[in-house]
Amino acid sequence: MTPQANLRFRLYITARSGVQALRRLVPPVLVPPRRDLSRSLAIGVTTYSARYDTYLRPLYGALRRIFPEVPLTIAVNGHGSAEDQARYLERFQTEICAGAPGHHRFVLHDQPHGLTTLWNAMLAASPQDRPLLILNDDLQLHGWLRRWAEAFDWSGVTLALLNSSWSHFAIAPETVRRVGAFDPQFPGIGFEDMDYTARAGLQGVPISNHLCGYLHHQDDKPTATSFDAISGRVWGKYTSANQEHFAAQWEPCPEGEGVWIKQLRSAVRPRHAVAPLPLPLIPATAWRGPLLFPDRI
Repeated sequence: MTPQANLRFRLYITARSGVQALRRLVPPVLVPPRRDLSRSLAIGVTTYSARYDTYLRPLYGALRRIFPEVPLTIAVNGHGSAEDQARYLERFQTEICAGAPGHHRFVLHDQPHGLTTLWNAMLAASPQDRPLLILNDDLQLHGWLRRWAEAFDWSGVTLALLNSSWSHFAIAPETVRRVGAFDPQFPGIGFEDMDYTARAGLQGVPISNHLCGYLHHQDDKPTATSFDAISGRVWGKYTSANQEHFAAQWEPCPEGEGVWIKQLRSAVRPRHAVAPLPLPLIPATAWRGPLLFPDRI
């Protein structure tokens, strides 16, 4: 890139950031829906008890305001003692589920499960004819996200990250059919995104990236997680059990002989034959209205 072109690019980035900063000041009530997104996408959110008051409740309220017509599935992980989790799920049902619109669904776990199990449950519970936008619970949303979503080409999504992060990504049903579901053998959190990056690469499915200035990942560093009883920590907030499972499936290799993994700064190739994993189906009879208790089936 020439110095002149580089200067123009920097000016463009600065101007765009300024416009986005001004738009973030606009109250959500002044950004009403302009077109129906109910059949363009679905949204999924993963959460657990320690993030309920600080993150999940504000996020759920924002999603209801910004995307009132979009199907939404929330997957709640198990956490802590059985008694504490039972009290938490009771509160969740009273404060969130009881007043939810009919196109919201809730997958409520009694026991801790790996993040991939929650992702798969949301994929299975969501409409199968549109992409699913999967979100962390520690996100802050701005009203102009509505305008961004209305302008976005959801029909062209295969596998897309927002702001280069798996904390918010969209995945199409066709990608799940081609690459497979997320590996449920990951018992905690971390490295599952690298696993899916590698499997998508083997299938020739590109991962696109789209910049969006209207959601902010607060990157919560929890003092306790749903997985502390089953695994130690690595990289600050990920589980060593997930790292071990990833290492058992993939080995480092020279660049050009495998799939490049950005976080590892190296390429990997499979240690064993890789086949698409089926998405676990949810029997219709398992639902109690909008509620699903997978651990009680």
